[in-house]
Amino acid sequence: MFLLRNLLIFFFFILASNINAKNFPLPTTPYISDYANLLDPETEARLTKTIIKLRQDLDLELTIATIETRYDYGEFSSIEEFAKGLFRSWGLGDLARNDGVLILISRSDGEMRIEVGSSYGEIYNKRMGLVIQNHFLPYFQGNQIAEGIELGTYEIINRLQPTYDVNDPNQLDKITLSSAIKRTSFWRILEDKYLVIVFLGIILFLNFETRMRDILIGLRRCPNCRRGQLMKVRTLTKKQTKSKPGRELMKTYCYSCDYNSIEHRSIPIVIN
Repeated sequence: MFLLRNLLIFFFFILASNINAKNFPLPTTPYISDYANLLDPETEARLTKTIIKLRQDLDLELTIATIETRYDYGEFSSIEEFAKGLFRSWGLGDLARNDGVLILISRSDGEMRIEVGSSYGEIYNKRMGLVIQNHFLPYFQGNQIAEGIELGTYEIINRLQPTYDVNDPNQLDKITLSSAIKRTSFWRILEDKYLVIVFLGIILFLNFETRMRDILIGLRRCPNCRRGQLMKVRTLTKKQTKSKPGRELMKTYCYSCDYNSIEHRSIPIVIN
């Protein structure tokens, strides 16, 4: 009796774990896995051609996946959780660069998610949210699902790789130094931390403020500290006339050190 009870408990836990198990579908192709049948053959062929060309030219892995509902694969708390798990399960992107893009659409749930590699940073998650709102949803609401997926995908490519011409996938704009830098993970980190960079720039400016002031003011160089902080003040003590010379007092002092000097000068007579 004791053995029977333990067996029943054992099978109960196995059944419960299977019910709550989370799993993911296998990709039907490396480019598009249309489990929900949202794409017609012509649209899928065009998108596949674009995605292949994108991988060949820019080494960017982009994948489209459509499902009927995420609940077919387990109890996921959100579309974000499912998308992140699917992204890892399919091993999208280059491991060293932490890039890659997954476009996930769950038809019955009325949800979608654009999951990007961690190197893109939070700013790209916000941008992808705007792409969904402005380029996918308007077509979905008009029941133009395939067209929305195609045009939305092109917009994602433009946002992530601005050198790529989606209007003619066979042509690629000339890669410049600036565009090449923008493709690196280092640039994405900087782009995401622009406020920190501005703050550091202010700190550096304050540290070198004195030298910058030297350059901007353009004062003469002090003979004592050799910095360009020398100021001269001229004071007229006796005005010159046609017959007698005048006198002036020249005071010289430095902003940066205690250097100062006083010099009495003669002013030549006025000649008509």
